[in-house]
Amino acid sequence: MKWTSTLVGLLSLAISASAQTDSVTFVDDETGITFQSATNYEGITYRLALPADASAEKPYDAIIQIVGPVEMGWVAWAWGGSMTYNPLTLVWANGQSATFSSRQALGYYTPLPYTEATYTVLKGTGTNGTHFKLTALCSGCTSWPDFDGNPLTLDGAGQVNFAYAYSTTPVDEPGNNETTFSIHDSVGHWTHDLGLARSDQFDAWLWLCNRTSKVHRPPPPSRTLVLDNGAHTIKAGFVTDADDNGAVDTPRLIPNCIARDRDGKTHVASELTRCADFSEAVFRRPVEKGFIVNWEAQKDIWEREFLDPGAPQPCDPAETRLLLAEPANSLPILQANCDQMVFEEFGFASYYRGAGASFSAYRHVDAMFETPDREPAAATVQSPAELVLLIDSGYSHTTVTPVFQGRPLHPAVRRLDVGGKFLTNYLARVLSLRHYDMRNETYIVNEMKEAACYVSLDFAGDLERSWKGTRGERRAPYLDGAGIAKDYVLPDFHTRSRGVVREYDPARSSRANRLAIGESSEDVLTLRNERFTIPELLFNPSDIGMSQPGLPDLVLQSLQCLPHGLWPGFLANILVVGGNSLFDGFIPRLEQEIRMRVPDECPVRVARAPDPVLNTWLGGAALAVHPHFESLAVTKLEYEEHGSAWLARKFTTGLAS
Repeated sequence: MKWTSTLVGLLSLAISASAQTDSVTFVDDETGITFQSATNYEGITYRLALPADASAEKPYDAIIQIVGPVEMGWVAWAWGGSMTYNPLTLVWANGQSATFSSRQALGYYTPLPYTEATYTVLKGTGTNGTHFKLTALCSGCTSWPDFDGNPLTLDGAGQVNFAYAYSTTPVDEPGNNETTFSIHDSVGHWTHDLGLARSDQFDAWLWLCNRTSKVHRPPPPSRTLVLDNGAHTIKAGFVTDADDNGAVDTPRLIPNCIARDRDGKTHVASELTRCADFSEAVFRRPVEKGFIVNWEAQKDIWEREFLDPGAPQPCDPAETRLLLAEPANSLPILQANCDQMVFEEFGFASYYRGAGASFSAYRHVDAMFETPDREPAAATVQSPAELVLLIDSGYSHTTVTPVFQGRPLHPAVRRLDVGGKFLTNYLARVLSLRHYDMRNETYIVNEMKEAACYVSLDFAGDLERSWKGTRGERRAPYLDGAGIAKDYVLPDFHTRSRGVVREYDPARSSRANRLAIGESSEDVLTLRNERFTIPELLFNPSDIGMSQPGLPDLVLQSLQCLPHGLWPGFLANILVVGGNSLFDGFIPRLEQEIRMRVPDECPVRVARAPDPVLNTWLGGAALAVHPHFESLAVTKLEYEEHGSAWLARKFTTGLAS
């Protein structure tokens, strides 16, 4: 059972399941730190060491140690004596290591990531055969804003009530510190003597613990390769460190595929521009469903574009930092494979992998709603947008991601398995039934979709106007096209390399008429309701039997995972990116549908990024020149020492922490 309204049990710790002992002095043999330690009847131990001047007058750091039996799925320390509106520290076993998560519960749902408390893992953290243990320096655990927003600091000289919770059910993703997890089995509280936890040896203990765990960081690379590795195209460019905000190159759009034409010639990535005939071309793509699943093909593409002699964007991985965008809620095994390829196969000097939705928050989002037609390509911000509801409708799928202070709220991420590829394949199927067999002409059909399709603002009305009528009937709106029908002239790859959309002319509607006026060489498709019924699948996938909600319903589902107090902020900042947002009518239709589903008092603003295809890359470039970005990146030496699980935990913290 997940965190739901049953979390109400956490709000009343008076019904705690077991009594707590008072804290006692304990010296940890492994670190030499003297803690004030409290152990409950379940065998979970909470220890605390404070600086000598800790008091309620000013915030202070704390060294914490949490020890739990490996049978526990997770254990939690609530710093304010209750489970809501104060920092929570969660710990669980993860193989031979221990994973921690900084959270804060704001209501009856899964606690959200809490970025105001930062942790530095110290010596003495790990898992053995019986227990897991976290030893860490916490900044922000002992002070936080209360329910009314007033600053609150624990009295470091007195006795304080703390609360705990635990569950024997394992978390859903042990390697992800933003994972969802089951509701508690029990809750309780204890009294901790913070005055006895103070010591003038605090700084010395911290220095000794850090001395054995620090890794030598080589000088950071001066060049960052920013990659938005999309399923259809790779967006790639370099950001060079400078005294100001850094020099940002113009990004390139690179086809993310290996193609073989009808003559058997192979074209890798940007070599596709040399292909003269795309008829019956076969494509091999390394990205499926939004994830890199074929690293053999992806390796060939990256090497061709960045590493080979004569590459269009050459770089030396040993002297380059890589910033890579990934979809939200990526599978841990695929993330681990990616990390391994980046360091062990390509050998990049340092690396950061983050959700593409987070990168978009580092652009001037407010400016997009005020002046949506253009903004500087290298615009940078010192902090991410506070609230953004990002809708990314790309080649593989469509996702709805609430981003709070630059971090995606993973429990509220929603996905629709309808993207540009799905629409292209369905259009090819419809055309094959009504006109020519286009099932092997996906490249041509994709161009046709991009040039001729639109999102209808009156779907029922357009469907009525484009209806031919009953058998043997030819309705007048059908005969004159009703302003909907368009002629698409197919490419012949001799005189035309691309198709052309032109106005529907009833005089050319039959092949006999075209012969009479001397246009027999043209292959023409007349597109009628195909123009708007194909993009309609983004809004109503059930029209073709898919058991998934449409995009407006996904937005509502995502919001329902969040506190109602955040709804106005997210609804007023809906940013749409991805190639499908370029359909005419997409933005007004989406705004219209969302308004119908949300309370009237919530203002709804939907904006398309000035360049929706490059927006994620531009956000990544803005992040790459952020003054604190280097603290996010992981060096090759750190990866070799700590491994992929540690790297995954570091990447989930984000710049906001």
